[in-house]
Amino acid sequence: MNSITRALSKLTQVGITMVVTIGMCFFIGKWLDSKFNTNFIFLAIFTILGIGAAFRNFYVMVMLEYKKQEKKEKENNYLNCNKED
Repeated sequence: MNSITRALSKLTQVGITMVVTIGMCFFIGKWLDSKFNTNFIFLAIFTILGIGAAFRNFYVMVMLEYKKQEKKEKENNYLNCNKED
């Protein structure tokens, strides 16, 4: 898999994850507002929670990818050092 395809795949994964997380929280808040007959209080709370959760998921995904890349670089550096010996 080439790097452009991998990057587009990760970008799509991030986008879908953010939209689904925020959307689910939005609709849960809307449903709770209709159930308890409140004026957008749960909608606001759950939308903010959804945005926070989406950005947390984004951060976790970026950090995992960063750690994978860092591990690959360490392995490549180790292999290159051993080739010189």
